[in-house]
Order: sequence, then structure tokens, then C-alpha cells
Amino acid sequence: MGLRILKSKRALFGLTQVKVANMMGMNTKTYNLKENGRVDFSLEEVVKISKVLNLNIKEVNEIFLNLDIEN
Repeated sequence: MGLRILKSKRALFGLTQVKVANMMGMNTKTYNLKENGRVDFSLEEVVKISKVLNLNIKEVNEIFLNLDIEN
């Protein structure tokens, strides 16, 4: 479920993979591989994308750590 949340959040902001990759200073192909779960995001990248997509700690946990935490 995690990466679906990431894709939904990106779409909610009206951002393409190309735009997010550029905002993160990353190659679009690399971002695509990461968003599709073929390559893991680094901790630094998680921090960057959290800022870009305004993710809260619960969303970060669900997307990147696959943890279901209480509010």
C-alpha cells in the first residue's frame, strides 16, 4: 500500500514524476524506479520528498517503513 500513497499524494499536488525528480535533484528514470518500488529511497531522499509532498510522520511511516501507527 505504501507506494500507492506516495503516488496519490504526488497526484494530489498535481505533480508529475518529472517535476518531483527535478525538485529532488534526481534523474527522472531513477525517481520512477524508486516510486515503483524497484529501488529503495535513501534516508536523505525520504526527507527531501517528505518536504516536497508535505508528508506527515504517519504518511512517512506508511509509505517508507510500512508501519501502521496510531495517531
